[in-house]
Amino acid sequence: MIGKIYAFTLLGLEALPVEVEAGVYNGLPDLTVVGLPDAMLRESRERVRSAIVNSGYHWPSRRMLVNLAPAHLRKEGSGLDLAVAVSLLKASGQLPALDTEKLVFAGELSLDGGLRGSRGILAAALAMKLWPEKILVVPAANQAEARRGSERILALHTLQQLRDTAALRQLLQAVGQELRQPVQDMDEPAAAAAGAGTPDWDLCMVKGQNKARRALELAAAGRHNLLLLGPPGSGKSLLAKCLQGILPPLSGEEMLEVNRIYSGAGLLTPEMPWVSRRPFRSPHASVTRAGLLGGGNPFRPGETSLAHHGVLFIDELPEMNRSCLESLRQPLEEGRLTLSRSWGSITLPAKIQLVASANLCPCGYFGDREVKCRCRDDEIRRYQNRFSGPLLDRMDIVVNVPRLAAASLQSGGGRPPESSAVVAARVAAVWQKRQIGEGRREYGLEELQRQLTPAGRAWALQTYENYGFTARGYYRLLRLARTIADLGGKEAISPPLLAEALEYRLGPEGFFRQGAEGFPH
Repeated sequence: MIGKIYAFTLLGLEALPVEVEAGVYNGLPDLTVVGLPDAMLRESRERVRSAIVNSGYHWPSRRMLVNLAPAHLRKEGSGLDLAVAVSLLKASGQLPALDTEKLVFAGELSLDGGLRGSRGILAAALAMKLWPEKILVVPAANQAEARRGSERILALHTLQQLRDTAALRQLLQAVGQELRQPVQDMDEPAAAAAGAGTPDWDLCMVKGQNKARRALELAAAGRHNLLLLGPPGSGKSLLAKCLQGILPPLSGEEMLEVNRIYSGAGLLTPEMPWVSRRPFRSPHASVTRAGLLGGGNPFRPGETSLAHHGVLFIDELPEMNRSCLESLRQPLEEGRLTLSRSWGSITLPAKIQLVASANLCPCGYFGDREVKCRCRDDEIRRYQNRFSGPLLDRMDIVVNVPRLAAASLQSGGGRPPESSAVVAARVAAVWQKRQIGEGRREYGLEELQRQLTPAGRAWALQTYENYGFTARGYYRLLRLARTIADLGGKEAISPPLLAEALEYRLGPEGFFRQGAEGFPH
């Protein structure tokens, strides 16, 4: 007798359909799994055996074969445990009343027969559109995320529940009566409410640093990459952490994309079943290439994909491995990341906003007004050479965060600093202005040049020639000037707006590139 069960396997972030076929034959007792299973899936033989026995079923004392079709597709992870167990029980005649043609199984088994939460359940729920008449059976721990992707969800706690035919029939009937609204159908106000909340870090905590605060607002309004430079303790990390609180909430579609990644990484738990705010990821400088981009066995998305539609913050940029830094070029340009492995290629979403902080020398006090730098000239040059030209060319804003004066640290007197809520309202207005249909508007080079005033066009061309900008740098300069104009309520891009954009683009004097003499101001 052959027991056929439907299931999914996770390849990157995609849930691909799998047919699990089990057969019981005469011969020495043994269980063989074929169909390109990985090491974790081959180990499922022991988990499945223990779960079946401890759930009150009988383990057949015969030869058993499990085939995972299609045979050419690599299967990995523990999410096929439940499907393998049910296929064996069906093949051995222990679940005669269970109509497996209408069910799709996903989940990991514990030794006592319980169902553990598995990663990638949201992707499986979204893939249920391939089988519009079937119901997805998932562990109860994954019920919240699964119902965001499909209304046809049956949550179980144990493998033993499949034996109780009457109770199972009631659960299946309840699925048809309690339909849930998938998150992709949420309207924008509902999605905004889901993403609302008090930020962990508020801009009212930042004392002084008016120029850096302005740079942070520009970065949020235009989704510009930002590099913060300055001595230790000047507030660079605090400013970066405040960025999440001034970004607009995730839309319904963005929220679904983000949670699909977190589900694939196994980061959705009963305690945090859903991510409703823009991600803010801050990997340590010692992060490996696989940890940053994705990899491992089984494959998991890296920090770059976990920051999709959010912020990737790299503290102490020069301390990070050079190859890791240079690997960020593709996601910064294309919003996605393609990884090639021996078993195939995977394309991961990685639409990130890069925010980085750095000192200007090994001791951190180069250019500081109060503390003298202890580094030799060759050490400073070697340290600053870690900022590669191609990566710096992708940084839209480079701003100095100097040491605070003593008066700035005092609480009373003067106007209190603006809160994140006030700044977020201005940023949201800019995002709303750039809204077209379901996506935000990205200005092209030709369109930006049409928005220049005649004087602004001449100013921009002379900037390109005198400062040796690349075509990418010139385009990013115009994008930044457009953001400044949007925040100021201006339609055309004039020389004063370009001048402010150029100041942020060049960074501290002598850092990015030397200015040309005779440049018009």
